[in-house]
Amino acid sequence: MTFNSSGASSVESSRNLALLNYALMFAAVFFAGVPALAAVIIAYTQRDSAAEPARSHLGFQIRSFWVAFFLALLAGICGLAAVIHILASLYGLANTAGWGGIDQMEVVIGQVAIDATLLFLIVGAIALGFLSGLWLIGASIVGAIRLASDKPMGKSRVP
Repeated sequence: MTFNSSGASSVESSRNLALLNYALMFAAVFFAGVPALAAVIIAYTQRDSAAEPARSHLGFQIRSFWVAFFLALLAGICGLAAVIHILASLYGLANTAGWGGIDQMEVVIGQVAIDATLLFLIVGAIALGFLSGLWLIGASIVGAIRLASDKPMGKSRVP
């Protein structure tokens, strides 16, 4: 028995597109987030025309992307602040030892102070990056399982 109804094929194609997006979001952890960017663009362009339950999954994918994006952004800010902190420490060492030019500068790693601020920034960057990846993997797995069971994701909607 085959269905040739356009309604059934629309539901199936929406479902397959949402499953593809979950696979892209899962793969984003291993490819520096680029597949997640493709997934969120697809989700934004297709969510209004998608049939239920895929529409709720596309909205969930958009929310999941933005949560992971902001976690990764915070991780990047912490990492950048740690690098700036290290460079400021090196600049302070260069000033106290007397600056004779970049070719005469010698940095002994033991002289760089690892204080609580630097440690906090490094641990924060690692933890937030880990949480971002964990969020993308977890949201993708849970969403794909719910979509495979033909269950929608929540009632909220991204504007």
